[in-house]
Amino acid sequence: MNIRRKPQAATSQASTHKDSAEPSLGRGMELMWGFKDLPEGAFYVEWSADGTLMASSGHRGAVAVWPDGAEQPRFLGGHEANRDVLGLAWHPSRSTLATGSDDGTVRLWEIDPGISRVFCRLDQEVRGVAWSPDGSRLAVTDDSGGVGVWDTQRGVLIKQARLHEAHVNRPCWSPDGKVLVTCANSDGISIQTSRDLRPLFKTGGDNKLVWDVALSPDGTLIASAHDDGSVRVWDPNNCALTNILEGHKYSVMCVRFSPDSAFLASISDESVKLWRRRDWECVFETPIRHGGGIGGLAFHPYQPLLAMRNRSENSIDCYRIDYVLLSGADARLDTRRYVNAKVILLGDTGVGKSGLGLVLSGQPYQPTDSTHGRNVWTFDTQEVMVPDAGSQTREVLLWDLAGQPGYRLVHQLHLSEVAVALVVFDSRSETEPFSGVKHWVRALAQARRLEGAAAIPLRAYLVAARADRGGIGVSRDRVQRMIDDLCLDGFFETSAKEGWQVNDLAQAIRDGIAWDALPMVSSSALFDSIKQFLSEEKQQGRLLSTIDDLFHSFRRANPDSAGDSGLRASFEACIGRVESQGLIRRLHFGDLVLLQPELLDTYASAMVQAAKEEPDGLGFIPEEEALEGRFRLGESERVRDHSQEKLLLIATVEELLRHEIALKEMTDRGMDLIFPSQFTRERPDAPDIPGKEVIFTFEGPLYSVYATLAVRLSHSVLFQRRAMWQSAASYSATVGGTCGIHLRELEEGRGELAVFYDEQASRAVRTQFETYVSQHLQLRALPGTITRRRIRGCPNCGYVLPEDLVQRRFQLGTPTILCPACEASVISLLEEMPPAPTETAVAEMNRSADAWRNQNVAATRLKGKVETSDYDVFLCYNSKDRRHVITIGERLKERGLLPWLDAWEIRPGMRWQKELQKQLKSIKSAAVFIGPKGAGPWQELEVESMLQQLARRNRPIIPVILEGRMGHPRLPTFLQLLQVIDMRQQEPDPIEQLIWGITGQRPFPF
Repeated sequence: MNIRRKPQAATSQASTHKDSAEPSLGRGMELMWGFKDLPEGAFYVEWSADGTLMASSGHRGAVAVWPDGAEQPRFLGGHEANRDVLGLAWHPSRSTLATGSDDGTVRLWEIDPGISRVFCRLDQEVRGVAWSPDGSRLAVTDDSGGVGVWDTQRGVLIKQARLHEAHVNRPCWSPDGKVLVTCANSDGISIQTSRDLRPLFKTGGDNKLVWDVALSPDGTLIASAHDDGSVRVWDPNNCALTNILEGHKYSVMCVRFSPDSAFLASISDESVKLWRRRDWECVFETPIRHGGGIGGLAFHPYQPLLAMRNRSENSIDCYRIDYVLLSGADARLDTRRYVNAKVILLGDTGVGKSGLGLVLSGQPYQPTDSTHGRNVWTFDTQEVMVPDAGSQTREVLLWDLAGQPGYRLVHQLHLSEVAVALVVFDSRSETEPFSGVKHWVRALAQARRLEGAAAIPLRAYLVAARADRGGIGVSRDRVQRMIDDLCLDGFFETSAKEGWQVNDLAQAIRDGIAWDALPMVSSSALFDSIKQFLSEEKQQGRLLSTIDDLFHSFRRANPDSAGDSGLRASFEACIGRVESQGLIRRLHFGDLVLLQPELLDTYASAMVQAAKEEPDGLGFIPEEEALEGRFRLGESERVRDHSQEKLLLIATVEELLRHEIALKEMTDRGMDLIFPSQFTRERPDAPDIPGKEVIFTFEGPLYSVYATLAVRLSHSVLFQRRAMWQSAASYSATVGGTCGIHLRELEEGRGELAVFYDEQASRAVRTQFETYVSQHLQLRALPGTITRRRIRGCPNCGYVLPEDLVQRRFQLGTPTILCPACEASVISLLEEMPPAPTETAVAEMNRSADAWRNQNVAATRLKGKVETSDYDVFLCYNSKDRRHVITIGERLKERGLLPWLDAWEIRPGMRWQKELQKQLKSIKSAAVFIGPKGAGPWQELEVESMLQQLARRNRPIIPVILEGRMGHPRLPTFLQLLQVIDMRQQEPDPIEQLIWGITGQRPFPF
């Protein structure tokens, strides 16, 4: 490849880049030339193993290859012309190209003779392909979450598994070929063995929205590209998150390591960044326009070149890299580094957590009432020098969580990423001094279980508070037994009032934080100043604010930043990063930021308690009462501004539904929020519920596990909720029969979940129900604590054999026993093994539960948008096509989008154009419908002027051709250059395309 070649077009393009770039551009990287004529809607770009060929793929079956020295590509035909080619990978030692299309085929291309063949055909759309390092295997990913490994010599499938919930993006092999790394924007990163696809690690929590993943050539690092604008770096050996790289303003769509693993490149819609691995400094940045899309970067295998896809020029730009210069100490873009540690105070109400938290955070002692919600204080902040990494800001935040029983369901959501836990108990109680201790320790363990191998090291201490009030009421031996049983790291007997052992505890917290194991965040000076600003706004007690108001306040406080054209995008990206730490919350309506998110806990807990206090014990609160705040909550805890409280209530209900703490159903009373864990009405035949067949014993947050299971079963496609009681629920199977669950608490954090059936439930139905319950427990209970035992009963009299008797007969090798009660039946002790339910059936149940949850969440968000007049799209149409447009508007509402439609917004007698003008500033997009009835109001000068106002504010204008329109309509001049959505076509789904146009959120990784 001739790297001295520098065509005139590429030279002028280089100067265009330099004019708009930061001062560091040009130092260390130089634009050399470009490959022209990319396929339409290009995705991946890839160099061949010897660097003599460049390949790209795109829409409409296109695959293009540029031979050495050529500017124009050679297009290869083979995939279906109306399908997209998403997978692209070169053989590690030959000029053989593998491509995967959503036509379901993988093709192999021999470039020199120019021939291709179908290697394999899937039932699903192919999303990614990757050769093993020795070229003997090919990994293929699909849109159903599946990953397959194929033998390339024999053309046979070696192993296949469903590793993700939805489409899986490009897979990566480890250098030794033993491990595969995959990602899906639906559920994060997964690492598995390549031989049998056995999972080794999977991310969770806020790491889910992942667009791309890359494994360093030396096999020591994994980088992932995230929807929140961050790049995350993982150590595959211990599956630990080591670094978070901030600075991109929009979603990061692609990451790639340099051949020597010393640099990492990342691309988003607005910029390409180059990060130096040694210290994770951003050493180069260039702005781009319309870069976006997955797979847009490729390092040359042996020359110092980086190829970047340039959508605005429909080309691939090639930059020459001065690795020596960028490796130097002076190559940096003013990166700030910081590490956050989370310390958490846990315990039941009234044990003295808040007073202790005040003193630990450096505040004077004062008597405190029971905390409602949570408090977050700064425990410590310091600057340290770290070898090979420079200066670091280390900040410790102390979280004090309310201990009332009603908060337990809510606070389970805040127990992730904890470095030190202080479990506080009532030192004065002589009867139940350790009340709540086991619950909180097991709840903490469950949160760490959900984090998987990515969980950071944790130190947990048992703490007696208020020891000045007569000492502790239990012996030291009993305290030590509790520490040993729960594997805690120590014990402190404290008094916040007198200061007893407070300093010792504070030092234990500092010593207990494993700073080296916490991810280091690399950020820009601008991000640092924005974070500081948001922290100050929060500390001043500001409650709710629009992003616009916060942004203008920031600009007034930082006048030097006013000239930064990308400041608004950086500001919004930083809000997302601060939100990920749990310190603020961006609401899903009104463009609002909640600066005091702990209020969500307060209101959620009050709703949970109101459901528990329902007079008939039915565990519900009418949705209307929840949204109006008609439940018991102290005036000192309420938000006094009624309009702000109303928005907070909507956000709280959304939170309860999203986390499946509550379910929303229409009953004879109206629309209710039902809390399965809060029923107090007892089942008449409890605890000896007939029909029990299997009992699962498990540990963890019992009522959280039970509540989410009860909610998801209610919305599964195969079972419908029938009745609920205290810790019990029954469901009707769609094919007949009744199934149910019953929870019994054995001790704090340990319980039994019984599965029962009636006689009409078939063996297949029982197997399906039990399998779903079992998988739910595997996901949410503490690993290693789940046991299953079958209930053996007499078919004649119903007598249940004691478990110890069953085990004794097994030891004797006897498979049957005469019923000890009636002596009329022989009870078989052998368990009939029915056929296992298919993965498809379980997946369908989960999809149905997810769909119901998402629909209810969307409906609640829509209430917030209506309340704040937060319109997503203006629907412009010919009034004769109103019926078609209303149908589309209803479908948008089902997805949580609020259309501005004159039929819904304008009362009779009002002029719709005038009313629309009032809302124009808040409308985010417009859809212009071209239907069978001819021209619409867009031909009116007033309407065209409003559409042009939206266009000037960079709001999308989306032309939509309605069903029934014949031929290709002639569009108005201002619409002719815009991408059109055709409702007459089924593929791609026009509603998904419309939602993409309105929200900017891709329905697939383009």
